Amino acid sequence: MANLTETSIWESGIYRIETTDPIIGGENGISNIQAKQLGSRTKYLKLRADQVDAAAGSYGSLSGRMDAVEGMAQAVGPEMQSAVAGSALFALDQARQAGLGLRYLRTVLQQEYRVSITNRGVVYGCWVNKSLTATRNISISEGRCFSMGAVWPVQEGVNAASVPSNTGPGAITAYACLYPSGGYGFALGVSPSLAGIPENGFPIYMLTIPAGNTDITDPYLENVVLTDIRRVEPDFPMLLHNPPTVVLGIATLRKNDFRVDYDVMGSTGGYCGNNSIKTVSRAGNGVVLQPCSDADAVALHVRISRLDN
Repeated sequence: MANLTETSIWESGIYRIETTDPIIGGENGISNIQAKQLGSRTKYLKLRADQVDAAAGSYGSLSGRMDAVEGMAQAVGPEMQSAVAGSALFALDQARQAGLGLRYLRTVLQQEYRVSITNRGVVYGCWVNKSLTATRNISISEGRCFSMGAVWPVQEGVNAASVPSNTGPGAITAYACLYPSGGYGFALGVSPSLAGIPENGFPIYMLTIPAGNTDITDPYLENVVLTDIRRVEPDFPMLLHNPPTVVLGIATLRKNDFRVDYDVMGSTGGYCGNNSIKTVSRAGNGVVLQPCSDADAVALHVRISRLDN
């Protein structure tokens, strides 16, 4: 014989069995509804009774414990209560001030940032032009590029990449890029965004595609604008005429006489040490830095310090 399942809830009412109700047993049978509801109420009251007993503790009753608490409160006079409260408030305020000072120290007086610097571009060549023989294609001239701290060949590519159509109501931007090909060297590709460029690749031309530009309305890209954004370094790796520049925004300081420390955590290709990073300019809200190295993918830790701000 099984017992009914009891739940610790307060039933809002007790079901009245009607003369027309059939006799049905079981967990949810009509004949057991009243017993189940009363059992749930009993379990609910038992839980509350256990909580009262636990609150009473060793005092035997809840009223006895309350009397003891009241007696302890009366033993401490109003003056002592005020002094204790004042001391507690003062301690809390000092802790708050210390917390604010520590936060200011960590976020303003001493700031830390992580910066990633890519050093990629073209040594010579790599001109991109529109194809006159294939629909919505672009070609690239022979040349050399640099990435991953090394120089790579770029073979001439006729109709090397296709430009996407734009069926939308507004102009869109895509990028012609160089990326590592399957063999030794880099090849031309087109990406709909900078984020979509393959790993170790980089953009060389920006393509502005007007609204409604398709292979039917503009098969040879007459209305597509190619903007040359190549970074050309003819003397790489011996000399950088146009090194990559990073603008790092910082929490505003009162003056720009702060200290800047660099810690190079890693790079690809040539040597790049802490002394290979140059601070080009600085202001109270940021610094401009450049790498003096042929290395690529430089992972940099930057610390800004001005303790007397």
